[in-house]
Amino acid sequence: METPSPEKSNWIQELSNQSWNLELVVSGAAIYSTSFLPELTDTAIESYFENYQLSSSVVTQVFPLLAYSFAKSSAYLLIITFAVHFILRAFWIAIVGLRAVFPQGIDYENIPNTSKSLAETYKKKFGTLDGFIIRLDRFSSQIFSIAFVLVLFSLMLALLYLLIFTGTVGIKTFFPEFYSKAKPIFLASGGLILVTSLILVLLSTNEKYREHPVIGKLLMQFVDKSTWLYMGMYKPIQYINFTFASNLPRKKYFSTLICIGFLFFGLTISIYLDKMLTHYGITHLESRNFYSTGTSEYKLTSNYYDNLRPENERIEAASIQSDVVEGAFLKLYINYSKTFDADLAKICKDPTLPDTLRKSKQRLLVDKSRLECFNQYFKIALNDSTFDSVELFFEDQGNTKGLRTYLSTEKCKIGRNTLYIKTMNVDSLPKKVWTDYVEMPFWYAKD
Repeated sequence: METPSPEKSNWIQELSNQSWNLELVVSGAAIYSTSFLPELTDTAIESYFENYQLSSSVVTQVFPLLAYSFAKSSAYLLIITFAVHFILRAFWIAIVGLRAVFPQGIDYENIPNTSKSLAETYKKKFGTLDGFIIRLDRFSSQIFSIAFVLVLFSLMLALLYLLIFTGTVGIKTFFPEFYSKAKPIFLASGGLILVTSLILVLLSTNEKYREHPVIGKLLMQFVDKSTWLYMGMYKPIQYINFTFASNLPRKKYFSTLICIGFLFFGLTISIYLDKMLTHYGITHLESRNFYSTGTSEYKLTSNYYDNLRPENERIEAASIQSDVVEGAFLKLYINYSKTFDADLAKICKDPTLPDTLRKSKQRLLVDKSRLECFNQYFKIALNDSTFDSVELFFEDQGNTKGLRTYLSTEKCKIGRNTLYIKTMNVDSLPKKVWTDYVEMPFWYAKD
């Protein structure tokens, strides 16, 4: 191991003494940059549900929501940690400035309305100003180091999940047969590795097993082979971790880890539950005792109407031009979610076309066939009248892709009307069973 020269050691010590100004700059920049992360995680999960969710199964919803919850809780913890560090450093600067004015600090013999015994108690409790400055400086630097461990750990989790997610989606998309055969093997192997890892970690907490020739060797191999899971950040994360672990009292070190763990996982679970309930449209955390329970019959959803939907908010299921319709046509847009593909693949087949046909003509016929398939999959009704068939067009809305159709308002009554959209339950074929998808109330008024 390289031993630094006395000159280099002095330079490092001087650099450490002056690190507070660098910490303030980095911490301020980190607070600003990490403030965008919660919104970015929201955008990422919405993009997943819109473009990458392969089915409506529990697995394809639970694990991405867990990843989202971990990412968002990490983002909040980073913001909180850097903000706490920034405040502590600012307080430290204020105390250093105070020392320039009052070098002796607290004059315990001159505190107003204080007895000698109480002054002695204060002296034991607060100590000297220089001692307080040193303790605050060290604590601020420790908070800064913890913040960067959280940064590296969050980045590690993000890269690891991205690797697993892209690999799973890629194999399932391009090699579906291989995926269906290999999935049980991958799950069993992953479960076995996880259980083995947990057992080894538990054994490593006992000195008897750590020093055992066989188990000790297994532990060394486990540590050596698992470093790739850190996504290239093993050394920086563990260097800071081992520095804390080897210098702090054991009780303080483990209690700090437990507190951070409880805070992190508590925040993760709360974010997960909130997002899951919101995704399924379940009303929660409502302070008003008699507000809606979330039924579509008695609640207007602003996302269903172009004039009420906030700007840049994506269309979740379907939308019409307004909650009050006056024209001759109802302009209906149906969002084409990626989850539809699993159902559509069972009833839709692209036509077999001769190679002699021009490419432009082939694309035209393929699009026509796909729109006819959508006409089979969706059932659209206005009040108690069902449309046998509607003329559909593909439409790109920027943040969503879907279908556009124009429905005549001839059968609308003055006042409230309801537009129903149902989807075919393809697993019930050849018997046609329909599942409610959207129920959209609107009010019609003649021009």
